[in-house]
Parts: sequence; structure tokens; C-alpha cells
Amino acid sequence: MKTLYLDEQFLLELIIDYFLLLGTAKVCALPYRRLRFLAGAALGAGWSCASFLPELSWLAAPVMRPVLAMGMTLTAFGDQRRLFRCFGAFLGVSALFGGAVYAAGLLRLAQTGGTGPLLRLDMRVLVLAFAICWAAVSLLFRAGTKNAARRIRDVTVERAGRSVRLRALEDTGNSLVDPISGCAAFVAEAAALGELFPGPEAALLRGPPTEAVLRIPGMRLIPYTGVGGGGLLLAFRPDRITVDGRERRDLIAAVASAPLGADGMYDAVI
Repeated sequence: MKTLYLDEQFLLELIIDYFLLLGTAKVCALPYRRLRFLAGAALGAGWSCASFLPELSWLAAPVMRPVLAMGMTLTAFGDQRRLFRCFGAFLGVSALFGGAVYAAGLLRLAQTGGTGPLLRLDMRVLVLAFAICWAAVSLLFRAGTKNAARRIRDVTVERAGRSVRLRALEDTGNSLVDPISGCAAFVAEAAALGELFPGPEAALLRGPPTEAVLRIPGMRLIPYTGVGGGGLLLAFRPDRITVDGRERRDLIAAVASAPLGADGMYDAVI
């Protein structure tokens, strides 16, 4: 009779689930928020260990697996707007990892000439499976990994008791500056910043900048130049801006009336 040690099982599941969530973030080009991933992995590992207890064996039922997957997705990516996209990516990465474990097990048996259990999860099989899975993710989701390589920043903007979280593409060529204060400006889509304003004012963000300046208190205009020419952008100083959790007092927000990313991977440029 085989003895199961729950502490070893928990650690193994924790490592596996953490890397599955990390792979999901890579597919979706999301920031690597490791504490949230660790919390999601702990949920999965705890669930798995609890399912070995006779009174909680129902947790291992196939119908409960989507519930666990959604719980882990909410824990790791609950602050993202495209939550169901993250959920689908997590399921896909999990399936891919399962196939990678099977392939790694075959390779391991071929190398050792063994005849034991094909899917025995020793550390060598896990390392090989993660390598196969990571390579497959990088090849299959090049658009997402390209955006991840370009660094997506997590930006929080607060104004008048309201707040919004943005996914900002880091652009080292962004030289937009407010001529009055001398502060650098990041540009965000009007649709994303609209949550900071009451309904009528949010609608004005999509219209002519000069009209919004006259009707929304605290707004200003800043000049910009680009490949297609130049003009004026609507801008304002939020009450607070944080970038990857760090407050930035040297930034103001500028408003773009049109979408910035054609693939929807980001809604601001910083």
C-alpha cells in the first residue's frame, strides 16, 4: 500500500500550479504578479490535498475541476478586465502541460529503459515538462510574448474618489511632456479613463478636446507630434498615479480618443 505524504504533495502541487499561472500570464501578456500567482497556486494545492481526505473526496470529482480552475483564475487574475480570456488561457496551458508531462515521461522511460509508471512525477520529469511547455507557449503565442517582452506596466489612476487600473505599454520613445508643469505624460484611451468621470463628462472625453477643456474642471491641453502629424491632447492631473505599485508624482494623464492597441493587449502608453 502506497503512503501519501500531504506536505510533499502540497509542495509538488504548489510548484506545478504556480508555473501554470505563470505560463497563463505569459500567454495573456500580463504582468508577473508573483504573490497573486502564489496565492492561486496555494488554493490549487490545498484543494488537491483536501480531496484525498475521505470526507472531502467529492472535491476530486471531474465536475469540480472547472470550479477550481475558475477559483485559481480569480485569485491570480481577478483584477484583470479580460477575466474569461485568462480563464481560457489557464485551461489551455494546463492541457498543454499535461501533454508535456506525458511526453517527458516517455522520454524519461526511453532514457532509463525503465518499465515503471509512465507518469511518475519526479523532479526530472517536471523540469523537462516545464521546458517543453514553456517552449510551446512561446511558439504558439508569439503575439502575446512579444507584448510581454515589450513590458506591460500596471498603472492605477485615482481621481475624485474613483480609480481605474490600466495596462500600459512601456514606450521609451514617448517624449510627451506638459509644457506648464514640465511633467511627463502617459496616454490612455478615453474609454479606459471614462470610469474616473461622471457619465456626461466621460462622454466628452471622446469628443473634441477643446470642448472638454471648457466643460470639465481641471482639464488642460498639451501639444503632441507623431508620425501622422501633431495636434492637441486633452490632459489632467489625477489625484494619484501608481506604476507597478509605486506612486509617481512626475506624471499626468493624457487622453487618446482612439484605441491605442489594435490587439487590445494594452489601453495606455507610458
